[in-house]
Amino acid sequence: MAISRPELEAALGHPVLLVVPPDADHPATIAVSVVGEPSRVRAAWVRGTGEVLARVGCPPGVPSAVRPAIGAIVEVAENGVFDRVILGRVSKGITAARLLVADPDPITMVVAASELLAARIPTGIAVVALEALSSEGEPIGRLDHTGFTELRLVAGRLEGRLGSGHGMAAGFGAGDTVADLATAELEAGYAACLPTWLPDGFSPATVRVEPEAAYPFAPPSIAMSWTGDGDSRVLLRQCPGPLAVPELPDARGRAVDLGIAVGVLRGRGRGMSFVVWEAGDRAFGVQVRGVDDLDAVAVMVASSVPAAPAPPMT
Repeated sequence: MAISRPELEAALGHPVLLVVPPDADHPATIAVSVVGEPSRVRAAWVRGTGEVLARVGCPPGVPSAVRPAIGAIVEVAENGVFDRVILGRVSKGITAARLLVADPDPITMVVAASELLAARIPTGIAVVALEALSSEGEPIGRLDHTGFTELRLVAGRLEGRLGSGHGMAAGFGAGDTVADLATAELEAGYAACLPTWLPDGFSPATVRVEPEAAYPFAPPSIAMSWTGDGDSRVLLRQCPGPLAVPELPDARGRAVDLGIAVGVLRGRGRGMSFVVWEAGDRAFGVQVRGVDDLDAVAVMVASSVPAAPAPPMT
């Protein structure tokens, strides 16, 4: 039995922005909304009587023109609910999206308020990608399967895995080493921002252009490294922002003031620290290893990176 939106809002105690109605195989109504900043998509499964059977909250996500779709695949086996859905958001101005699955027919969705989208997914069908569509129905951005968060709520326990993160402070990944920074800028389509401070004795080592696995249509990252004595290294990665998966302080990472922005500093142990931040229209990650006072050096390098590239010399 279906339940009206006002009844859903009364049962849940908050606004409901998108409703997925029950069907022959799924008797519960799904009420979808957003909460927090950065926004998190949340969903509740509600019986026709108003009884709330299950609730799930997704990790924060930030869709943008560069990365126009975020999504989570959610499976629920709770209080008689057995369901599998896509929950997500798209960037402003997008009115439709489609979920590509291992089936000839994609699942097309109309975008609701707050750029929300949701739909049921048949059990056992693999998810391939989520495409944001133009007004003409053409894909203008794509979230590949590696970027989906996967959540499972089973008998009161929520488990799963996060989608592939931004990797801004990781070591070198998939991509190509190029001859110099000018070549990297040409391939990536933007000018790089360079640190104005590095530890004494460090010199340029490697420049790479690395695509973002979850967003094949997004501009690639430029990753540059400088090396010193032994295995000491500074690695700077940057790409157009904002990041779809925002870097937030938590038990393992603390906020640090970089002057032009607030970043998140994390220490991995084993002689490595890194900082991730966003400034201007760019996202950055610095990784430092093999030096004394790792955290301080990582913050000093990050603080020296401008929010915009230096103007060309005339």
